[in-house]
Amino acid sequence: MASQSRTLKLSILGDVDQLNKSLKAANSDVNNSANTISDFGKKAAAAFAVAGAAAVSFAVSSIKNALADEAAQRKLEETLRATTTANEAQIKSVGDWIDTTAIAIGVTDDNLRPAFARLIRSTNDVEEAQKLLNLALDISAATGKPLEAVSNALGKAYDGNAASLARLGLGLDSTILKGGDTDK
Repeated sequence: MASQSRTLKLSILGDVDQLNKSLKAANSDVNNSANTISDFGKKAAAAFAVAGAAAVSFAVSSIKNALADEAAQRKLEETLRATTTANEAQIKSVGDWIDTTAIAIGVTDDNLRPAFARLIRSTNDVEEAQKLLNLALDISAATGKPLEAVSNALGKAYDGNAASLARLGLGLDSTILKGGDTDK
């Protein structure tokens, strides 16, 4: 079969210079759009990478904090068992009291548990340790001293060494400190 070809002749009527200018402008607009989209893509990828890294960092720190909190809870439970005759219900009650206290006064349980454990070791009595912890919180708030330092000083004073109370700057008379009466 023989193929026949025909020629089509098309005449464009118009200003060729204007057509070229319009085609160049359109080509430039397309290139600018492509560059803008490419820049946006790079910036978005960088932002997602930073957000992903932040999410991983947050997750890791959350896990570490949860493990540290669990360890502090376990240590307090062990201290209660070793120094008092507390049963499971009483230990849970102490945990609930610490959680309630933390919420009520705005001090983290990470600070309360070690302070309470220190006071329990000195008093061997949950109720007395709670009273001393409340006193330690008041002293800490009034003096700006860390709760840990105040509870350590109170625990030492309860054990008979009141010298650390003098270092807290509470204005206690030296005769009271030498007397060793913790109630005073």
